[in-house]
Amino acid sequence: MDHICTHCGKGFKPNPRVKNQKYCNYENCQKARRNKWYREKLVKDRDYRDNQRRCQKDWLLLHPCYYKEYRAKHPRYVERNRVLQLRRNAKRGKDKVSRMIAKIDSLDKAFFSRKGELFKLIPQDERMIAKIDSFIVKLIPCKELGSYG
Repeated sequence: MDHICTHCGKGFKPNPRVKNQKYCNYENCQKARRNKWYREKLVKDRDYRDNQRRCQKDWLLLHPCYYKEYRAKHPRYVERNRVLQLRRNAKRGKDKVSRMIAKIDSLDKAFFSRKGELFKLIPQDERMIAKIDSFIVKLIPCKELGSYG
C-alpha cells in the first residue's frame, strides 16, 4: 500500500500505468474522481461548458415531459424540494419571500382554453412557489363573484 485514496482515505497499490494516481479503484472513488474532473472542466473550459448546455437543451427538446413525469413518479422528491425551497425562501427574508417564484410557462394552454371566461387567482397558502404546472391557486369564475373585481 503505497498511496492513500483522496476520496475514501484507504490505502491502495497504484496501477503502474497511471501516473500520479490519487484515487483507488473502488466504484465510489472513481465516481468522485470523474465528478471532480467534470466540475473543473465546466469551470475552466468555456467551449466544453457551452457544448454541455447545448446538448442539455437538445435533450430536453426531445424529452419535453421528462421532468413532469419524474415528479409524478417521485412524490418524495417533490416534497423534499418543496421543503428545501421554503428554507431558501426563509433565508431571503420576509420582504423577498413575498415575491412569487415562477417560471414563465407555469400555466398551460388548457387554463386559457375557456374563451370569454375570466378567473381570479387566489393563493391558497404560504407556499408562493410555482414551477411548471405547480402553481397552487383557487380558480373562481368571475360569474360566481358577481363582478370582475
